[in-house]
Amino acid sequence: WECCRSAVRRLHEPFSLFPETLGLFLERAKLLLRRMTRSDEDREIGWDAWSAWSDCSRTCGGGASYSLRRCLNGGSCEGKNIRYRTCSNTDCPAESGDFRAQQCSAHNDIKYQGVTYEWVPAPYDPTAPCTLRCQAKGRSLTVELAPKVLDGTRCRADAFDMCISGVCQEVGCDRQLASGAREDNCGVCGGDGSTCRLVRGQALPHLTPEQSLKTVLEVPMGSRFLRLNAKGPDMIVIEAVSLQGRKEETGLQSTGSYVIGNTSLDFQRGNDRQTLRTHGPLGADYIIKIKYGGSKDTVVQFLFYKPIRYQWRETDFFPCSVTCGGGYQLNSAECTDIRSNQTLPEHHCNSYPENTKPTPKLKECNMDPCPESDGFKAVMPHDRFQPLPRWEQGPWTQCSVSCGENGGWQDRSVLCVEEDAHGQFSQVDEWKCTHSPRPVARQICNTFACPQWVAMEWSQCTVTCGRGLRYRVVLCIDHRGQHVGGCSPSLKPHVKEDCLVPVACHKPRESLPVEAKLPWSKQAHELEEHYTATENPTFIPGPWSPCSTTCGPGRQTREVKCQVLLTFTKTEVDLPEEECGGDRPQLERPCNHGPCTRATAVRDHGAPLFHADDLHSWDFRGFTACSATCAAGEQTAVVRCVNRKQDEEVDDALCDPSSRPSVMIRICNPEPCPPRWEVTAWTGCSASCGVGIQTRSVFCMRLLSVDQQDIQTISEDACTDFRPAILQPCNQVDCPPAWETEAWQQCSQTCGDGVQVRKVYCKQLLSTGAYSRGPADLAPCPEGIKQCPALISTHNIYIQTRKERRLHLTVGGHAYLLPNTSVVIKCPVRRFPKAYIRWLKDGSALPSSQRLGVTKSGSLKIQFLEPEDTGVYKCVAGPASDIFTLQLIGGDGSSAGRPPAPGPNWEEMLPSCYSHDSVLKTIRPGARVSLVPAGGQEADRGEIQQEQASELISSLLTHMSPAQLWTRTTRRGGQAKGKQRPSRPHCAGGQQSVPSTFQKNIDISIGHSALLTNATRSLTIRCPAEGSPPPKISWSKDGALLQHSDRKDGLLDAGAVSLPSGSLWIRNVSVHNQGTYSCAATNAIGKSTASTVLKVHGGFTHKFGWRFGGWTTCSTSCGSRGTWLRRIRCVSLDGKDVHPDMCQRVPKPATSPVPCNRQACPPRWSVSEWSKCSASCGAGQKQRRVTCQQLDAGGAARTLPAAACEGTSRPADTEPCSANNCPVWVTSPWGKCSGRCLGPTTTLQKRSVVCQHNSSPIPSITPSLSFRPVSVRNCSSDLCDVQWRPGAWRACTVVCGSGFQSRRVDCVHSKTGRTLADQHCAWLQRPSTWQHCNTATCECEDTTQYCSVVRRLRLCHVDTYKQRCCSSCLRGVDST
Repeated sequence: WECCRSAVRRLHEPFSLFPETLGLFLERAKLLLRRMTRSDEDREIGWDAWSAWSDCSRTCGGGASYSLRRCLNGGSCEGKNIRYRTCSNTDCPAESGDFRAQQCSAHNDIKYQGVTYEWVPAPYDPTAPCTLRCQAKGRSLTVELAPKVLDGTRCRADAFDMCISGVCQEVGCDRQLASGAREDNCGVCGGDGSTCRLVRGQALPHLTPEQSLKTVLEVPMGSRFLRLNAKGPDMIVIEAVSLQGRKEETGLQSTGSYVIGNTSLDFQRGNDRQTLRTHGPLGADYIIKIKYGGSKDTVVQFLFYKPIRYQWRETDFFPCSVTCGGGYQLNSAECTDIRSNQTLPEHHCNSYPENTKPTPKLKECNMDPCPESDGFKAVMPHDRFQPLPRWEQGPWTQCSVSCGENGGWQDRSVLCVEEDAHGQFSQVDEWKCTHSPRPVARQICNTFACPQWVAMEWSQCTVTCGRGLRYRVVLCIDHRGQHVGGCSPSLKPHVKEDCLVPVACHKPRESLPVEAKLPWSKQAHELEEHYTATENPTFIPGPWSPCSTTCGPGRQTREVKCQVLLTFTKTEVDLPEEECGGDRPQLERPCNHGPCTRATAVRDHGAPLFHADDLHSWDFRGFTACSATCAAGEQTAVVRCVNRKQDEEVDDALCDPSSRPSVMIRICNPEPCPPRWEVTAWTGCSASCGVGIQTRSVFCMRLLSVDQQDIQTISEDACTDFRPAILQPCNQVDCPPAWETEAWQQCSQTCGDGVQVRKVYCKQLLSTGAYSRGPADLAPCPEGIKQCPALISTHNIYIQTRKERRLHLTVGGHAYLLPNTSVVIKCPVRRFPKAYIRWLKDGSALPSSQRLGVTKSGSLKIQFLEPEDTGVYKCVAGPASDIFTLQLIGGDGSSAGRPPAPGPNWEEMLPSCYSHDSVLKTIRPGARVSLVPAGGQEADRGEIQQEQASELISSLLTHMSPAQLWTRTTRRGGQAKGKQRPSRPHCAGGQQSVPSTFQKNIDISIGHSALLTNATRSLTIRCPAEGSPPPKISWSKDGALLQHSDRKDGLLDAGAVSLPSGSLWIRNVSVHNQGTYSCAATNAIGKSTASTVLKVHGGFTHKFGWRFGGWTTCSTSCGSRGTWLRRIRCVSLDGKDVHPDMCQRVPKPATSPVPCNRQACPPRWSVSEWSKCSASCGAGQKQRRVTCQQLDAGGAARTLPAAACEGTSRPADTEPCSANNCPVWVTSPWGKCSGRCLGPTTTLQKRSVVCQHNSSPIPSITPSLSFRPVSVRNCSSDLCDVQWRPGAWRACTVVCGSGFQSRRVDCVHSKTGRTLADQHCAWLQRPSTWQHCNTATCECEDTTQYCSVVRRLRLCHVDTYKQRCCSSCLRGVDST
């Protein structure tokens, strides 16, 4: 034993003492394993069992444990004697520190070369990851303190790989050796990357010295693989914010490693580039900022993986459904905020498409038998007798509010219910339903804004002085912008209010003495009555202008307008003068401000105004008032005839008219006018009745020049006056009553014939904007009820007996056709546009194929049938639908009677009014068998023997899957599933009779009478019963109760069996089985009975029989599309017609449609569908194709020349159409030709251009800019015929040595010579107003003998010496 122990010790020594040999040993071991051919069992021969696992090398953070075994055959065993596993994989507390750092710090007390150091782990060395290399703290000294680290030490800090016996072993993220498990980009071990999102982008901060810091990126806590590149001179600053709100800010200035927010990151800084990297996850929120570092912009590029904050987490399993006997228990998933670890509502997780809620897990529980039971009871969760609990929701309550921006709430009850084995529902705990999403119990409703009062602009005050009233229109507007009712009357803003015009309505107290009073006539004018507009057109005079002279006699003028007062809006509107009756007030009157005190002669031109020998002469007596208070008005000099001796004004006739001075005008008040509002004309009314709206544009303008009418548009903030209204009501009259209809409601039936209803009521829009109900007898009234779309299907079974090029069939049946046959399946529909008919195949859209297509009439066209064309085709016309089953006969070598099994979507493929039965019921009343194509001979016209049809149908349908057979049923509106109320039993049987059948196995429902033959092998009579509690079924024959008995003389012999489903099965039908069979359904509430009469016929003959009669009228007159049928009559033995009921015991022969009238049809015009309107708005045209066609005898349509259809009128191929009104550009009249001058006779004039739609401005709909009318154009005006007129040069400032001289340059009109402001000539180059003069050098001489000293001492810059030593100083300058 000691020898074996030493051998084991020798085998173990290389692992513990010489780690460098481990790799070589492993390679040799792998080579030996590849060469071995023996089984694993053979390789284990010679080894003892493995020992127990050793203690873990660490207590936390991931350690290693080993197990040993010994070789029993003297050391020649194959394989290893040691194995390892990881252990203690839980994370260590944060205060414990790094494991490798602990091993380095253990050497702090040991002197190295005579000195003690504080040791920390050295940077990672990939060549020796498992040696203990430590670095002296604060120094560059790095020493290998041990050849290997302790087992369980991480090879590097950012990986799970660990050192075991001095060798770095690969460890997966699941902490298992060599598992290969890897973390995804989100940090999830073995994850698929669905718990985070990749965020990448670029930012350009545009920093300035004024804005030196800007945030460019926010990275949330938990993000991974952050990489940021910055190219530019600016500096990166990181602000870390912890969950507790603690902040720290760090500026990255130099290359190195940083720890910011408990996260290590590497930063590198180059000449013009900075790089930031961190593996993560971030321990805090990072707010990355850029700090100004230079004028050049910095480009920031970033990439990181951002965690999805709200994620699903599975819960623990809920309690078991039972305490014993076998039950089940479920778990669920909760939406969790990974930042706060709190559970939140599910909509937080549902907002991320990456989040997939885990499917609840199901497991068995409490499997021990219950005490005092007869054995084990297994409750399987998917057992059809005890289905899983499910959610049941009630109807929504009424919304809590009728309107509002935030909306209201409506609730419904959501319960978890469970169905027991008897079909009873009961409420259970909600955790049992967590395997499926819980329906929402509350939802937001009526989120639109409530109607509210909207007030228009105030009108002008009703008076021009003192106190008055002003009015406005107040409308109730809903969220769609329509005038409706429903606003609270108590909240309606007032429509009128007092207003005050700050103008006194009384004449101020007279302050002048009686002697200084104005003439009585002027006082009379000032006391004139003030005119205001009334409801009748009236002349309204404006204020008088100032007197034309400042002294002496003058004239005053005023403006007179014809105006009318609009009563509702209290606004005054200008009218043409002819609308006002009566005399118009005077426009002009004389005025006199008293005698002039002295003459003010203007003698600018230097000419005398009178001769000395004249007694009377012309003289200037001041200027008239300025024509404008701003923007460069004009004043004209007043010339009067004056008596020179007395210096008094006399009559102008006393002066010589030829010597009268010319008119002199000067500019006054040149400053621009203050800003004021300018408005355009009102647009047309938006509505013809009710309450319409008129709009206009309002601009803030500034008048620069009255003469040139130069107007500048400025910001609206510059206009301080009350802004004029931009809209006003119009056409406030009641609209005529009109019918209003709501949308059609859903069809009353989910299948079959139903109706659709809509609400129709008469409404009238009043002038107040509210609606009122109009008279109900207004005609015509739109219809309020209509029938739903319906399919006209034919339930036939089509069997192709010979090759045919093309067949025309109808939806609703089964077809068994030969390969390479083309077929057209028609889908007749009522009250539904055929262009919207859809077709499905096997529950999916039709495959893309050149052989499949849908015609304009909605028919399905399949050319040259192939095996892949078989299946179930469904025609869908709105709520109505029907199917058509298509099979090939011998197409792929399989029996046509064995159609493929239905897919999982078979229930969806069933037509809206059909359901499938569990037994064969294809041949039933209303379904007939047709052999296609019908032959052309008399013997082929549907005269098929019943025996032949029976064999053919039986061979095709015997093995058909029950799910592929369907019968018409009526679906009633679904009732809310829940606990059913007790109800009387009801036998769901029919009362119609069926003809005798020729099948061997018959299945009928109770209530159907059956005629059988002695060839029938078995008969099943079904008795479907409904009721609560479920009823019990009992059978009786001819009034005697049938009871099961093993005795041959029992009432129910072995030939009749009562099935568990309640059906009665009769085998080997014979004559003694005929009679009346009754089914009784009984429960505690009551009893229901239904009966079926069976008649069995043997080999006896009938007294009555069926006989073919004449043919019906052909359905069409030409074109090979018509069919006719043979009439079938019931006759007696002597051939006389009798009532058809006499033949009900005899099988009625089937008759098939036969083509007729195969001759070609006469030519006729054929039209296509109308095209779309050629114009998207306004008037346009739509077209269609009109061709002359003829339907030939083969049913094909041929296109003929138009001359062939000349006998009939040709339909129109074009038709006018109109769409929505087009937006149009609306222009105002051109303004005055008074803009800035562009040339001698060219200036500008402007107009407004507005885009309007339906007479209302809509800036969102803009016509093409290429067609926008111009708003500015050039125009001709003599106001621009101006020129610069220079004056004479003034004297030069010096006589020598280069001086200056100036002159006056005026802007004058070329024709009148008037002096204008300089801005009128701004478009012309202005002549210079100054120039150099007398540039010749002045001659000078020295006037003192000391000039040589002055020059030598360099004193020429002093003015005194410069003048006294002129010549010397000039020579000194030249010499230099």
